Amino acid sequence: MSTNFCKIGDMKKQEKKLEEGGFDFESYQSAVVQGLMEGKGLLGESGLLKPLIARFVEKALDAELTHHLQEESTNKDALPNKRNGNRSKKIRTESGEIEINYSRDRTGTFEPITVKKRQYELATGFDEQILELYAMSNSASDIRLHLEKMYGVQMSESRISAVVNATWSEVDAWHKRPLPACYVVLFADAVHVSVCRDGQYRKVAVYVLYAITIEGKRDIVGLYVGQSGESATEWARCLQDIKNRGVEDIFHICSDGLNGLKQILSEAFPQSSIQRCIVHKMRNCFRLVDEKDRKTVSRQLKEVYNAINEAQARQRLEDFGAYWKGKYDAIVHLWDKDWTELMACMQLSPALKKITYTNNAIENLNREIRRVTKTKGGWKSEKALLIQLFLSLKRKATSWNKKIHRWNAIQRELVEKYGERFTKHLS
Repeated sequence: MSTNFCKIGDMKKQEKKLEEGGFDFESYQSAVVQGLMEGKGLLGESGLLKPLIARFVEKALDAELTHHLQEESTNKDALPNKRNGNRSKKIRTESGEIEINYSRDRTGTFEPITVKKRQYELATGFDEQILELYAMSNSASDIRLHLEKMYGVQMSESRISAVVNATWSEVDAWHKRPLPACYVVLFADAVHVSVCRDGQYRKVAVYVLYAITIEGKRDIVGLYVGQSGESATEWARCLQDIKNRGVEDIFHICSDGLNGLKQILSEAFPQSSIQRCIVHKMRNCFRLVDEKDRKTVSRQLKEVYNAINEAQARQRLEDFGAYWKGKYDAIVHLWDKDWTELMACMQLSPALKKITYTNNAIENLNREIRRVTKTKGGWKSEKALLIQLFLSLKRKATSWNKKIHRWNAIQRELVEKYGERFTKHLS
């Protein structure tokens, strides 16, 4: 009972203040009630709250100016200052355009917060809603309809696009940020999306670099939009960029079997161990396997890469070849031709081996990228694509930036195996 009484009292005080300033609250309240009974909305271009919004903005600006003048009056170094007449201007709000009247100060030292100088739009919090919806792969048209349906807000698609495009400075800064000098593991993979180039939509590769830091954290190192399909030359450009941004050493690099990529990786980081992704290798092998044989082949090949050392892995591959002699000789050849890179992980402990021999981590990241891009036919520009990926991956960060499990044990192995090459990067 007492709580309700307080609320009623607060409302009466607010009404009284509005009346004192020349705002006829009773008439306005009656008009709002009548408008609601006629089915009119509170928000939107014809919203019933527009007069009240204008009133509140004016009151906020007036309170800001009063506070500013009071502060200056106690400052001995400040010039004498006072109000300097009334002005008016129109500002855009989520309820449409409103006109406000406000005062300026004589010395021009007043910098309002509610509506800044030369600002013609009132911040209302819908920008965050727009970015959240865009990160979920909604188009500007979808977002406009959603805001109108849920909140009665009339907002043009150009206004929505402007909010999205305003994030480019943040996206660009992220792409150019300095990188740590050392990564424990770097995963390199590419996904393909459609981007408009020279007036035509073409499939291009998006080069994804995903890493594990010396602190055991997962991090997206970079996203690069290529000129066409995946190529070793484009990978060289990506690797040079991360070197320019500070990367000096990488212990292990896991990638697929793109022609020429191994040489590019070795030239960029000569000390790195190059690991061929076993998941990619398994995927290529299963394109040759009959459906009825899949379960057996899968079990036998898992025994190869789960072996305790390279000698045992070699023996199990030979056993596989003998078991399927004459039928799956091509699979044995696929493993033989990349044997050195496939076995690079055999020198590692089981814990470090598990996070190194497979691109599963980056595959999970790429799955999120594909989820975002599959609903759209293409992107009008490289910039639009990068904004979309940045916002979407930022929204789902908890799914890809988790710390590696039992990292302390892995770190002890790294100290023992690499010595100062690793310890010099520890803070």
